[in-house]
Amino acid sequence: MNLESIPLSENTKKNLRQTGYHQLTNIQLQTIPLVLEGKDIIAQSQTGTGKTAAFLIPILERLEVISQPQVLILVPTRELALQVSEEARKLSPHRVQVAAVYGGEPIHKQLQAFRRGVDVIIGTPGRIIDHIFTRKSFRLDHLKFVVLDEVDEMIGKGFLKDIEKIVKKVPEKRQTLLFSATISPEVEGFARKFAKNPALIISKNDDLPSNTEHYYMETASLRQKNNSLVDFLSTSQLGSVIVFANTKRKVEEIKNMLLDNRLRVDYIHSDLSQNRRTRVFQKFRAKKISLLVATDVAARGLDIKDISYVINYDFPQNREFYIHRTGRTGRAGASGKAITFVNSSREKNQLLAIAHQKNFKIERFINRTR
Repeated sequence: MNLESIPLSENTKKNLRQTGYHQLTNIQLQTIPLVLEGKDIIAQSQTGTGKTAAFLIPILERLEVISQPQVLILVPTRELALQVSEEARKLSPHRVQVAAVYGGEPIHKQLQAFRRGVDVIIGTPGRIIDHIFTRKSFRLDHLKFVVLDEVDEMIGKGFLKDIEKIVKKVPEKRQTLLFSATISPEVEGFARKFAKNPALIISKNDDLPSNTEHYYMETASLRQKNNSLVDFLSTSQLGSVIVFANTKRKVEEIKNMLLDNRLRVDYIHSDLSQNRRTRVFQKFRAKKISLLVATDVAARGLDIKDISYVINYDFPQNREFYIHRTGRTGRAGASGKAITFVNSSREKNQLLAIAHQKNFKIERFINRTR
């Protein structure tokens, strides 16, 4: 089904075509008409399925530029706040004013944005609490939409009381849109309290991008794993690659090992300052570096086109981590490959079980690019 079948204005459709949207994903096809009708929703959809555009497209369709907060989008991480704000600016046919607010950025910059006037605010719960209740940086009288993106992660991080406090403050006459990878009892309970007869959307077919090829590589020792990684990265024309590890210490070890082998690489984990993390993401997005080593801080909220390979150096800690990591490639119609190192029969069996459950094919990797 194509873009022309959705009840959007010609101005919006023209802007979407110019930004590369011609074919919509399942979550977008299900969500956009309901939001345009004014319904509250709770949607279950994984990363990489286009859910950000699913709520931004119909919201921006219904906004006028008044330089007063009309949309409040709560997200669990600073990286996701930046991603959503960039997407909002790109998708807006009316040049609405957008502000991303999060901890780790100088507060005066955010206050200046509010003084200039904003229509859409995207932020993390802690910083939004600060602006609303402590600094009283903006008013909520004109608020029309509240969006909770990755609500399961926000609850899992302990933000439930914060987001409840925020939502209680906003006008009752609003649309409430909840997006979650899993609909847990806590998410259901939140929806019962704050959403009005929400339509339930479950987009199971969007769990993993269908144009991603999945592979595993068996390694019997740390030395073999390191040699295999260096050999692969050194002998292939790869494009952009993310190598995932489970800990900050391991990320730095891999980075140093790759540098010792004369590979140009940068890295990211949660101990780096926000400015440092933002600079790394910008360099990677601009293709100034093509190889990034990261913890799972980069698995959510990182939307960069044309990532050719995701490599799981460390085996993902659970099924959801695998989905979030491999969702970084094969996006927006592009093809991609995911390679997972397995060090034991247990890890191999776990990986095959994920493939069976999520209905994707996985094969042993053979490096044919030498």
